[in-house]
Parts: sequence; C-alpha cells; structure tokens
Amino acid sequence: MSNKTALIIESDPAYSAQIATALESIGFVTEVVRDGDQGLARSKDAPPDLITLCVELPKMSGYAVCNKLKKAPRLKDVPLLIMSSEATPETFEQHRKLKTRADEYLIKTPALRLEEFLDKVRSIL
Repeated sequence: MSNKTALIIESDPAYSAQIATALESIGFVTEVVRDGDQGLARSKDAPPDLITLCVELPKMSGYAVCNKLKKAPRLKDVPLLIMSSEATPETFEQHRKLKTRADEYLIKTPALRLEEFLDKVRSIL
C-alpha cells in the first residue's frame, strides 16, 4: 500500500495522532486537518486515497462534510470512514440509508481499538 494518502478530519489531536500512527503502520502518508472546511478544501486540492472523518467537528458536522464529499464528482468514490463518540449504532444505521453515506462507520472509544479500526479501513480499500 505504499504511497497511498489518507486525510484525517479530526478535531481531537490525541485521537488524530492515534489514527495517523495506525494508518502509517500500513503504509499510508497521512495529513490531519481539524475542521470540515479544511477537510473539504484539502480533499478538493488533491483527492486522497482514504478519508477518515469525525462527526463531532467545530463549525460543521461530520455528517454535513460527508454529504458534500459524496456529492463531489472527484471525491464521491474516495473510501470514507466516519467515526463518532456520540453516535449510536441506530444513528449510523439511519445514515447508511442515505445516498451520500460513508463507506464504513466506527463508534469511537476513549482509545482507538487498532485492529477494529484497521479491519474497517481494509474493508473499504
């Protein structure tokens, strides 16, 4: 998986560091942005090979970012993993029914469960 790029849209510095380390361990070059506007701008500049997106972001919800990413012709096919510390499995099930849904969903725990995270990433690549 060398030279693959991952964009991490995550407002929590500690959590984004865990995600970056996990993705780098399987060969990704990572970039972290802290809010949805930055994530959208960065994605449009150079579409990454993978996007991880936190629901709880400043200014704009991760669900709104997901909607915009999946509507953009150059970005709609980029694998997208959405994560939330507040969503329930039912919330994610409702989101899965949308046309502009994420490719995979993960409920965040205080510490990233590395294998579960990487399994979800591998499932969408």
